[in-house]
Amino acid sequence: MRDVTKTKPSHHQRSNGAGPIAEAKVTGPSTFEGQALAKEVATTGLSDLAKSKLVREIIEYEATHGKCTQTFLKKVRKQLRPA
Repeated sequence: MRDVTKTKPSHHQRSNGAGPIAEAKVTGPSTFEGQALAKEVATTGLSDLAKSKLVREIIEYEATHGKCTQTFLKKVRKQLRPA
């Protein structure tokens, strides 16, 4: 007996990510709270690397939770304070 369940081309993954259900590239926060927080991050005196890391964290949080919670906003704002 031979297993033929995965011989169809639709079962093979494409390496370039351009499959039939390709995700749109997210360039910034989508919610109002996330956009406001990203503006706060942009106006701080942090390095560009730290700013991009925080904005990426905001985008990823929105992707998993839907919107920025008050706890998350406090956490990010705490990171913006000078040491």
